[in-house]
Amino acid sequence: MDTDQITIPRTLISKTESFDANTPISRIISSIDAHGAVIVNKNEKYYGIIDNESLYKYGSTIRLGNKKSAGKFVTKTPIITDSTPVDDVLLNFYNTRAKALPYSSGKTVNGVLKRFTMLKILLSLKMLNDIKVSEAMTTPVLAIDSSSNLSHAKAIMRERNINRLVILQNDKLYGIITNHDLMHKYAQRLERLPEMKDSKYNPLNIPISSIAASNPVVIDQGKSVAEAAREMVERNISSIIVTKGRNPVGIITVLDIFNSILLRRHIEKHKIFISGLSAELQEYQGEVADELTAFMRKVEAVKKAHPLYVTVNIKKIKGNEYEMHARMAVENFGTVNAAAEDYTIEKTLRQLIERLTKDVIKSKEKYIKIRNRTEFREGMEESAGYEE
Repeated sequence: MDTDQITIPRTLISKTESFDANTPISRIISSIDAHGAVIVNKNEKYYGIIDNESLYKYGSTIRLGNKKSAGKFVTKTPIITDSTPVDDVLLNFYNTRAKALPYSSGKTVNGVLKRFTMLKILLSLKMLNDIKVSEAMTTPVLAIDSSSNLSHAKAIMRERNINRLVILQNDKLYGIITNHDLMHKYAQRLERLPEMKDSKYNPLNIPISSIAASNPVVIDQGKSVAEAAREMVERNISSIIVTKGRNPVGIITVLDIFNSILLRRHIEKHKIFISGLSAELQEYQGEVADELTAFMRKVEAVKKAHPLYVTVNIKKIKGNEYEMHARMAVENFGTVNAAAEDYTIEKTLRQLIERLTKDVIKSKEKYIKIRNRTEFREGMEESAGYEE
């Protein structure tokens, strides 16, 4: 299906409210809760949007009468129209991490396209049926024990730059906690008991098991992404824990689903797909692509190896540290995955390529063993046939 020819009709756009950039953020909270996202204008022109993700970046105490202006909390997302191709819409969602994109049918922004609406569009177009959950999920899964407190959970999420943590109890899956849970539950407790903020009863000390969603929705890694998307839409949830047997092996989110479509589309045209680079890191796009291209040429030189594609997701964590996750498909050898962390993009990429190289070599050795075993068995069967 050529998604370049598919656009978003105006009938699917949701209404929301607009505010001036100088409006105190505390006056906008209820509107964000009601609509999911609001539009912010500056000097009577579109400036950005604010959603729950925007608020989380600045902590939970914004609900306690904070007088900072709304302009300090905006996410600057591109405006879409009824002529914006679906691929561009998905890319804007993925790059900005926004829960809604501003929509304009003329000179002014008059609504937003929500993530869940986009998910419904993909389902109606049957674009998710032939993608497996294992292809789209984020792995490995990061977990925390149910006895840990909110403070510990918040620290891990901020350090790893993630929005969710799987919760284990006695080494078994117990639930899931999101940054949205942390922000709302923490703020609610401070609003009810503000005098306890600096005491030993600080809400940050309560165990996460008391606010986390227990008995979470799970899906097997072998299921289709379409099934995961339907669960999200029906249950109004943005993520599902992925399991293999009874063990959690990953998480699939709405953005993971969007990325899986972009990945498929990009691989049809190119062999390299780089995602996750923020605006400040875009200058590294060409350098990373060049290194990956050189690496794929080396793999092509390996006998029986034909690289199909390589994908790399880059994320900044722990202040100045970087994290990269890669997936590479090689004909005959299958798919290999690797991850690396370091304090510069260059060093992290070098580590990543070294690990991919080792995994490709291991896959080749495994392929040769299986091939030799098969040839030996066929030879024995042929000999037995002659004896008869």
